[in-house]
Amino acid sequence: MKRSEKKFSFSQASFCGAFHRIVTGVATVFVTTILFSCASGLGGDSVKVNAFDTLEHDSNVYVRIPVKVHSELTNNILKTVIGSDISDKYIKNITDSIDTVYIGSGSSSGKSRLQIACDGTISTATKMALSSMENWNKEIENVNTAGIYTVYTESNSKLQLCVPGSDLICISRDLTPQLTLYDREMKSQVVSSVLTNSGANSNAAEWKSSEVYKFVGNPNTNNVRIYMNSPLSFVTSLLGVSLSSSIFQLNFIQGDLRLLQSGKYAIDLDMEFSCNGLVKRAMSFLNVALLLTDSKATILDDTHLRITDIQVSMGQLQKILALN
Repeated sequence: MKRSEKKFSFSQASFCGAFHRIVTGVATVFVTTILFSCASGLGGDSVKVNAFDTLEHDSNVYVRIPVKVHSELTNNILKTVIGSDISDKYIKNITDSIDTVYIGSGSSSGKSRLQIACDGTISTATKMALSSMENWNKEIENVNTAGIYTVYTESNSKLQLCVPGSDLICISRDLTPQLTLYDREMKSQVVSSVLTNSGANSNAAEWKSSEVYKFVGNPNTNNVRIYMNSPLSFVTSLLGVSLSSSIFQLNFIQGDLRLLQSGKYAIDLDMEFSCNGLVKRAMSFLNVALLLTDSKATILDDTHLRITDIQVSMGQLQKILALN
């Protein structure tokens, strides 16, 4: 396991500024015309945007759920987030149309922030189900870019939902950041297809090269993936024991969750400690905490420790993820 990189954060460099530096004269007019003709449609269906790229880059927790293997977990999460008044039939319409769910939770500026992005092939039945949900108000919103989107807002929770393209559903209490990222990524792809090696979206390129993006966004696994940079409470809930903050000074946790035939989940955790000398003390503590379980703790190096095969039920997992 690689050592963690510094947490990615947005730079303030504007896409328009980079665009202006790259394109001049007639080329500017030509590319701009193509760009806005693609982006101005409802959702810009001609360009596919990765759902993960619509989540802000400073979340405390990221989760990736492959829906086909983890359909029950997906159903439970969406039903909890969207609201208990939504019918099982509507939830099934949604989950039948999506392949992967990405979740970004919490940030330094807002601990309760929740952003969800689902990718797949959004069917007409799904769109009808979304548009007919009770207590949801439909409105057209113009984000501060080229996009104009139909946004549904739940009258009580103020949760917002949008289908910006035929392969994406976004859910949050404030969709503007996600839709802005969607527009930015869409524009970047259009420019890249016209101008080879344009480097139009350097912010996105840095984010996509980060360890958290590569771990959580890895499409070559059917396991649930979790990344946390404030993980102490999660580990405490998972192990059911109180952990000393003086020992468990963690930079991050990467979690790999496997669905077992029993319906339970087996969780493997990789922990990175903030300084040398803590891993052995943590190992001694975990040897006692895990004594009566099938889990195993292993020291990887001076700052990394792994716990494997922590088994939890579906209900326990939802509570641990604060999704119940």
